[in-house]
Amino acid sequence: MRKFILPFLMLAIVGMMGLSSCNGCSKGGPDNQASHDYDGVVQDFTAGVGNIQSLHRQTMYTLAGGKDYEWRNSKVLFNDTITMENIGELHVTDVTDVFQYIGDDVLVQIISSNVKQGTVIPYPIHDIWIEDSNLSELEIRLGAEDALLRLKEWNGILPLAASMSLRCPVGPKKCNAQWVIGNIYDVIFIDAVTGDIATSNPAF
Repeated sequence: MRKFILPFLMLAIVGMMGLSSCNGCSKGGPDNQASHDYDGVVQDFTAGVGNIQSLHRQTMYTLAGGKDYEWRNSKVLFNDTITMENIGELHVTDVTDVFQYIGDDVLVQIISSNVKQGTVIPYPIHDIWIEDSNLSELEIRLGAEDALLRLKEWNGILPLAASMSLRCPVGPKKCNAQWVIGNIYDVIFIDAVTGDIATSNPAF
C-alpha cells in the first residue's frame, strides 16, 4: 500500500509548489515589471505638460513617504518627428518623469502618463546612475509647449527627434535647466529660463 501512496504524495507536493510559484509571479516583482494604474489621470493632455509634471511630483511625494526626492529628468514624446513645418500641429502623447530618492538603497522611480494607457507607476528600479542635476528646486519658465514655440523663431536646423527631455546637465559650468532635442549624432539645448538655443552643452 505504501508503494502506491508515495508516488501520489510526490505528485501532490510538486503540484503545490507549482501553484505557489505561479501565485508569486502574478503579484509582480523584479522579474515581472507589472505596472500600477494611478487615479487622477490627465487623459487628453489638454491641461499641458507642466500640469502633468506637477501631478507626477505630487504622486512621487506620496510614494516616497514624505522623504526628500530628486526630480532627475522629464521626457515628452510627440505624435510625430519635430520639424519646422509641423511644430504647430504636434501634440503630446506621453510624459515620463524620473525621480530618485534615498531609502535603504538608491531608488529610482519612473512615473509615466500616456494618453492611451493612463498613468502607470512601475516598480522602483535600483542602482541607476543619472548624469543630471536635481530639477526639483530649479527655475523653469519655459514649458514644453513654450520650447516648441521658441523653435519657430530659430534659424538653425533641427535634429531628427520625436521627443524632447527636460534636464540640467552636470559639467564644469553652472547652467539652467534645458529642454534637449536630438539624437546621438546631433542635439540642441533650449534654456528653460531664458529661451536661448545652443548647439552644444551649456554645462561645458
